[in-house]
Amino acid sequence: MSNINEYAKNITPSLYEKLKTAVETGKWLDGAVLTEEQKAHSLQLVMAYQKEFNEQPDHFTIAQNGEIYMESKKVLKSQFSEETDLSDTHIINL
Repeated sequence: MSNINEYAKNITPSLYEKLKTAVETGKWLDGAVLTEEQKAHSLQLVMAYQKEFNEQPDHFTIAQNGEIYMESKKVLKSQFSEETDLSDTHIINL
């Protein structure tokens, strides 16, 4: 595989979830702490995977096609109160 994007296309959803959890917590599933290099590489792989497959991005993630997806505080608050106004959703192209 020539680059991280090609590698990301071939990892399983299960491996993606494990890498995502490791990046979020700073630890592998067995409790071992990630090195700075592992954090950087894992984060790059998570972002590359999201770029390919993230059809329903969270409030701040990489959406398909490499866009950074962010929702405003207003949208997040309304989601918790069951009212959603997507007019305040922002997408930034990379």
